[in-house]
Amino acid sequence: MKICMLASTHGPNDGRIFQKEAKSLAKEHEVTIIAPSDGSGSSIADGINIVTVKRPDSVALHPLTLIRLFRASLAQDADVYHCHEPDALLIGVLAKYLKGKRVVYDIHEHWPSEIPYDIGVQNGTLVQKALSALVSGVEIALARRAESTFAVSESVAARFREKGIEPVILSNYSIADLDIPYIPVRSGRKLMFVAGNIHSFHGVRECIQAVSRVREHYPDVSLTLVGNVREDLDEYIRGCGCNEFITSTGFLSYREMYKKLNEGTAALLVFQPTYYNISIALPNKLFDYMLLGLPVIASDLPEIRNIVTEAGCGVLVDPTDPDAIAGAIIYLLEHPEEARTMGENGRRAVLERYNWGEMEGRLLEMYRAIEGRNDA
Repeated sequence: MKICMLASTHGPNDGRIFQKEAKSLAKEHEVTIIAPSDGSGSSIADGINIVTVKRPDSVALHPLTLIRLFRASLAQDADVYHCHEPDALLIGVLAKYLKGKRVVYDIHEHWPSEIPYDIGVQNGTLVQKALSALVSGVEIALARRAESTFAVSESVAARFREKGIEPVILSNYSIADLDIPYIPVRSGRKLMFVAGNIHSFHGVRECIQAVSRVREHYPDVSLTLVGNVREDLDEYIRGCGCNEFITSTGFLSYREMYKKLNEGTAALLVFQPTYYNISIALPNKLFDYMLLGLPVIASDLPEIRNIVTEAGCGVLVDPTDPDAIAGAIIYLLEHPEEARTMGENGRRAVLERYNWGEMEGRLLEMYRAIEGRNDA
């Protein structure tokens, strides 16, 4: 079966789309990813066809991206369109009715709160509430036209279940069978912080403030930011005089990311609950930290709390409070055996439960059912 994965905002190398779903589906199907990038073109990576359309420089020109995606999708001889955002789903539904194909909707985010944030609409305003209601209504209507739906977590799925749509949970668990060395005993005082594109809601400012306070007691503590730091945060880092203990890596490949994280002693995951999508987030970074055996200092938010508490892999904190973050860092530094146990607990939990292998099985089983309906 030929599967065309459509993304309107996620890039072609996105961890969920490419590293997990596409690679899993490519074991049984022919897979093409169509996604925006800095340039247009086509290539093959790990047996997966990659088609990129040029992303305009301005967000205001996003409709141009959609037109390019629509044209590229119609050019594909696909059996199924697997869509990763509401506007990508619109393209998939149009292609469904124009070409008689099937559609799958993959729900990564709580889009009614994410889209207003992305375009700069202030949270809690009438405009934000009206836009959120519009996005929700359109998304639900389009999702009803999909043959199958996936959701990244129970919290993300809840809104659809209220409307009679039953997504299959496909969590962003880590790929546990990668050839990545495990370091059972960690030394040093190097804190790790990872995000693909580091935004303010990831809690960089709060982490920097916390580490500054920790360094009053432990001056050799350092902080490594793994990923692309947005310009406003980069200016903040330069302006706060913290360059001496902060390192930014820029974008790293999947394997290089893990290699860098393996240098750490503990990991920070302090998402700021600035809007609803972040409040219910279950970041794949959490499982990456756990896989490597890093004890985690994490936001006390519902989905994150469930995993950290059940696995016993870290310390939960109020992410808005730098003193609380600093206190958790000092606790782990002063209790190395407990920190090591937390790391071991996290790794064991990923290997036994929170790994992509189980999710891959769900994904492939769903597509076997779709293929069966195609054959009927």
